[in-house]
Amino acid sequence: GGKGGVGKTTAAAAAALALARGDERARVLCFSIDPAHSLSDSFNEEIGELKRGVAGLNNLDAMEIDPARRFEELKERYRAWTDELFESLTGGSRFEVQFDREAMRELVSLAPPGIDEIAALSTISDLVEDGSYTTIVLDTAPTGHLLRFLELPDVALAWVRTFIKLLLKYKNVVRWGGVAEELVALSKSIKRVAALLADPASTEFVGVAIPERMSLEETARLAESLTRLKVPLRRLLINNVVTEEAAAGCDFCAARRRSQTSVVKEFRRRFSGAAELYAAPQQPHEVRGP
Repeated sequence: GGKGGVGKTTAAAAAALALARGDERARVLCFSIDPAHSLSDSFNEEIGELKRGVAGLNNLDAMEIDPARRFEELKERYRAWTDELFESLTGGSRFEVQFDREAMRELVSLAPPGIDEIAALSTISDLVEDGSYTTIVLDTAPTGHLLRFLELPDVALAWVRTFIKLLLKYKNVVRWGGVAEELVALSKSIKRVAALLADPASTEFVGVAIPERMSLEETARLAESLTRLKVPLRRLLINNVVTEEAAAGCDFCAARRRSQTSVVKEFRRRFSGAAELYAAPQQPHEVRGP
């Protein structure tokens, strides 16, 4: 993860490819949670909801899911079920029943932004639970979106709990049905995902940056936020570094490399002891396909 346009998807695709090629017994999944998917572009093949055998490797799969669409379907089921529930109620205070009905409909429309991604991550929670993959590489959304996502489990849990609390009022009147069970399952998934993201034995966040001052500052802020959220950042990739060979044959490239070198030094100084730094050379062509 990192700032927009630094090469996160390329880095995620390359990491997944290397992990799959490096160990035939490994089962690797590259999973995009960026609303603007680009894994298909990186691998140069159509990924969609699930593609098995990516890049011709039997042990590499990839997913580009549409969390907003999935969550919209879930909300539609909630709305229909809520309407059905209150239409079947005749006893008690009509005012209270009407109030709860409105409260539930409002709750559905006021779902916190980003809860769709959390709901989608329950897919990952299930995959981790059933042991389908040895490694899951997440291609995340740009920094601001990502941080909101990492901070979200608490907000999402509060939303789900409020919903369940309202439902509990009517547990003796109406059969809970699939929607209530789905809510409870969602609540458990959110807890599992939050615990997983903060578990240094299971998860690490690999930062991706470019050798420019703006990227340096944003990466430093991201690292602080990750520390606060207890998400381990142990490695940082500095992408698109102009090579010495290119600098030797071109004045413009030499000037770019000098500017980049001073920023890379600053990266090393600021992240000394906190994260291991890697540099990836800028390529003369678009990085696309295995």
